[in-house]
Amino acid sequence: MPKPWIGIPTRYHEKTDTVGQNRHYIDAVLEAGGLPLLIPAVSPPVAREYVGLLDGILLPGSPTDIDPSHYGASSHPKLGKACPERDGTDFVLLEYGENAGLPILGICFGIQSLNVFRGGKLVQDIPSVIPNPVVHDNPETPARHLVRLDENSLLACLAGGGTADVNSYHHQSIEQPGKDLRVVATAPDGVIEGVEDARGRFILGVQWHPERDWRTDSFARGLFAAFIQEAEKAKSRRHPV
Repeated sequence: MPKPWIGIPTRYHEKTDTVGQNRHYIDAVLEAGGLPLLIPAVSPPVAREYVGLLDGILLPGSPTDIDPSHYGASSHPKLGKACPERDGTDFVLLEYGENAGLPILGICFGIQSLNVFRGGKLVQDIPSVIPNPVVHDNPETPARHLVRLDENSLLACLAGGGTADVNSYHHQSIEQPGKDLRVVATAPDGVIEGVEDARGRFILGVQWHPERDWRTDSFARGLFAAFIQEAEKAKSRRHPV
């Protein structure tokens, strides 16, 4: 059977190298056996032209923040730049993925986008809001910290235990989980680092960046392998032999 198509909305489109900036995600998907399909940040009607091609959806990180009006909040002074087209493209893909039963993997901005789409809220700036936070983003040296994993979660199964050492490149996080999202990973300061679909579907979000570690970390490789396996199942359902 042909490999599954994985839709990846691009994050960089303003005078930058789109393919280069998405290279980590492309390589991780290819290595796991999927075919990445890059989707530009466009208007919702154009984004809908892509969805019928997909067998899985990967929502990557982003240099922007989600517009807090999507979850009924005013802007925090530390809120970063927002991109309406980026938010809209993610929401179109999420709507289709949810309705079509596709596997969804959200990474960093992607977990936040998933959470907001499901009706959840975000911490707009961790250093300003969370008491005594661990370092979640360091512009000079890449940050790392432990996460505690729910023993009954897919993440714990893939990690082979109840904790994992992960990288960290974010200043926002989930404050209130969205509908049917179960918290399965937390940082030592209580920041939510991972969610899974409470109904058992492969809809999963992580706040760290496994695409940066898959070459050296079995947990990261296992996460992408599990995602692509689910995409292969979705493709089989959509195109039975």
